[in-house]
This record gives sequence, structure tokens and C-alpha cells, in this order.
Amino acid sequence: MRTVSFRGWTWREIAQVPIVVGLGLVAEVAVRLVPLPRAARLFRVALADHTPPSSARPALPGWAVSRWRVVQRVMRHWPGGGACLRQSLVAGSRLRRLHPTMRLGVARADGRIRAHAWLEVAGWSLDPSAGDYGVLPLGHA
Repeated sequence: MRTVSFRGWTWREIAQVPIVVGLGLVAEVAVRLVPLPRAARLFRVALADHTPPSSARPALPGWAVSRWRVVQRVMRHWPGGGACLRQSLVAGSRLRRLHPTMRLGVARADGRIRAHAWLEVAGWSLDPSAGDYGVLPLGHA
């Protein structure tokens, strides 16, 4: 894993780093060994059903903003690339009091199919790039 700079972090955020790294390691194993619905249940993240995303943007409480920021900062340095699924599982676990939902989507770029995972809280995406992807209807498996 590349070095993470802690400049601009609060002590409370720094204290969350080992938790996020530990959850990231569990997520890494889970996405390789178990089906996605089971991995999502392990992290207490609901898979999105067929309902469309909401356009209403809820205000996240301060603790949630802090946790989301720490997950983003740590997972940005995750080895191997393609960390969106792992980030969604870890963030979902860290934000579970808000009952997040994970969505998966696909997009075609340069003749290639790309997949992406992101979280929604109250039907609102936490990932600004989510609109670039067509949502896969997963249901509650």
C-alpha cells in the first residue's frame, strides 16, 4: 500500500484508519471468495433493488462525513486498482446507521465495458460519477 499523508486530518480521522484498513482487507478477501450478496450482508450493506435513485440530497451528519472522507482517503491508495466495490462495502459498514444501499452499474468507454459500485444514502449517491453508469437491477438476493 502506498503511503498516506495525514496532513489536514484530525486526530479522530487518523484513529479511524486502522479500522478502515482492516475492513478493506476483509472486503478484499470477501469479494474474491464469496458471492456479492453474501459479502454485502457481511458488511451490512443492502443491494439496491429496482427503484431509481433519488434526486433529493440528504444532509449527512458530521460523523458520517468524517467517516466517508476517511474511507475515500484510505481506499484511494488501495493496491491493485478497481477499489470501488471494496470502498462501497467498507463505507457501507462505516455508515450502517444511515442504512446505505449499494448499487452496481456499467458503462461503455472506448469500446470497453466498465463496471462500478457506489453507495447511496436515502436514495442519493455519494459518488458524483455514478450518473455515468447504467444501473444493474440486482434485487435482494
